Amino acid sequence: MKVLNKYIVLVILAMFGYSCGDDFLDLKPPLNVADDQFLLTLDDYNGAIAGAYDLLQDPDLYGRYFILIPDIMGNDVKQNASANRGADWAAYGGGATTTQQENREFIERYYQVINAANAIINREFTPPSGFEDQYNQVVGEAHALRALAHFDLVRLFGQHYTFTTDASHLGMPVVLEFDPEARPVRNTVGEVYNQVVQDLQDAIGLMTIDKSDKGNAGSVTREAAQALLSRVYLYMEDWDNAETQATSVINSGIYSLVDSAGYPNQFLDGNSPESIFEIVFSATDNVGSDHIGGMYKSTGYGDYLPSQDLLDLFQAGDVRSTMFSLDPNLDGGIYASADGLGRRVDKYPSSGASIATDNVPVIRLSEVYLIRAEARAKKASPDDVGALADLNMVHMRSVPSGTPYAGLSGQALIDEILRERKRELCFEGHGIFDITRNGLDLVRVDCTAPAEVCTVTYPDDRFILAIHQDELDANPNMVQNPSY
Repeated sequence: MKVLNKYIVLVILAMFGYSCGDDFLDLKPPLNVADDQFLLTLDDYNGAIAGAYDLLQDPDLYGRYFILIPDIMGNDVKQNASANRGADWAAYGGGATTTQQENREFIERYYQVINAANAIINREFTPPSGFEDQYNQVVGEAHALRALAHFDLVRLFGQHYTFTTDASHLGMPVVLEFDPEARPVRNTVGEVYNQVVQDLQDAIGLMTIDKSDKGNAGSVTREAAQALLSRVYLYMEDWDNAETQATSVINSGIYSLVDSAGYPNQFLDGNSPESIFEIVFSATDNVGSDHIGGMYKSTGYGDYLPSQDLLDLFQAGDVRSTMFSLDPNLDGGIYASADGLGRRVDKYPSSGASIATDNVPVIRLSEVYLIRAEARAKKASPDDVGALADLNMVHMRSVPSGTPYAGLSGQALIDEILRERKRELCFEGHGIFDITRNGLDLVRVDCTAPAEVCTVTYPDDRFILAIHQDELDANPNMVQNPSY
């Protein structure tokens, strides 16, 4: 694989990323560091895992594009007239050519994360007496990050888990050891998910340090691994295990939903009571104008706007409506909302000297409640009462003057849970994944941009990304996705 050759140096660099506040790309240790010259102390391990977290800040990962592209492929956003970044994916015109840079960058960047995690996991090391828990914590975090990277890759480049009855369709290569000469084949989606589950289970078993004081959302904890595992089980339609893992997180007592007044600021301030794992950006450690917020704000690139499809889902008094700011420059035009007013996404509101300091969520407690709600509603013996209780936990926090949902069951209950996911998790990178894993057609009622595709009927090969041509050229064992 091209990434395993081209980015060997960056794996070494990650070993020296001693804090998430350092600029990872500015670190310049010797390029010929031998295997026996790093990861010699526990401090080395702490530095190495910090470097792995730094990698996730990249604008091609959680800094921007991994959050943006799944959403612009869905129906929560629409293209502005000026949109060009990501426009091919919004218009379902992406391919394998050199112009589809993010298809290549996703693969390169995520395998950097995987290789950095592999270095930590596979290195033989005996921690000092009394420090075994700290060492195991770092190794557990590495397992969790390796799981997250494989999971994100298989969601981007492989159809959802139940696309075939045995998950035997093409996934992405599972890489558990660094080998610069490797030319790996693509594992099946089932094989990738099995590894993701195993890594998260290993992480849960290794991480025993109590972090119940919170303020730790910038790193993976045992509960964060459980939360991610509940999401993975949800995608696998393993409803019972999804419910079990979600319940463990909820019952831990570590997290609580922020109140309605605190909701709008949690992404800018970071480390809110409901944040389980988020990617931290600070004034000295951010991607500037390449941050996800800049794709929506008028003071940034402003390429994408909230769709009327999404706006119509919000009730009066929903605090989440405050994430939409008015833009008079769009009033009355084809990009205005149904009431003639122009609106922009302001979920990531940092600006000026603080630009790009919003923390980007990976998973929050509100999602865990909705995971459990969906699992309870869909399992063989549905728990409609429990599902409604979870749905109302999120709904009533956001609409305190509203009325709790009652009397819903079956498909009506499931549909409302999915609508609540859109209201709660919009602009956090769930868009197309929620559509495809539920076997739904993509339907954009608010479809105004000339190049925009208004309907894509499920199933469709274009719901996943093409393997970039550079990867195909570098690795003869890499197989392209159908129709590209």
